[in-house]
Amino acid sequence: MDVFMMIRRQKLTLFLDNKETSTVLELKKMIEGITKVSSNNIRLIIDSTKQIMDDDNQTLADCGLTSVIAKPYSPILLYLCYRKNTGGHENDWEPIDVTELSTPPSLPDVFKTDDDKKDNIQIAS
Repeated sequence: MDVFMMIRRQKLTLFLDNKETSTVLELKKMIEGITKVSSNNIRLIIDSTKQIMDDDNQTLADCGLTSVIAKPYSPILLYLCYRKNTGGHENDWEPIDVTELSTPPSLPDVFKTDDDKKDNIQIAS
């Protein structure tokens, strides 16, 4: 079954899907193809548990990422962190850094249905 993931770092947001039987390394290789950052310099952290996905041989299911919890309409959130270029420190990773998403403006009246307009009148009362 497919696992749907939203991967975030700073202003970058990726939506990826993969099989439960895929390994963490395969997921990192997909990210490497997009970001051009080596998979050796990529760390993934599961939002809900703060578990670090550091074993490249583990499957997504082994990490707790299954199709039951990671659906297309509700993907699992993973944080993407890069290794710092500090020279000599193998385990020196940047902290989780995600820019908040903006909220869209309200729908113009032209596009609202009669039900939407009634709801706004009731809220205003």
